[in-house]
Amino acid sequence: MVERLFAWLSRYRRLNIVYDRAADLFAGHIWIAMISIISRRIVAQTQEQ
Repeated sequence: MVERLFAWLSRYRRLNIVYDRAADLFAGHIWIAMISIISRRIVAQTQEQ
């Protein structure tokens, strides 16, 4: 499960750049990426039904 999460997050190129800056900025980008991933999965699931 963790490897899958890291694979999803690796598609966000900005996360590869931001980690060396402030920790709170990196955490904010993680939140944005996860919201994007989850919302896409919810939309795809509702369109299947």
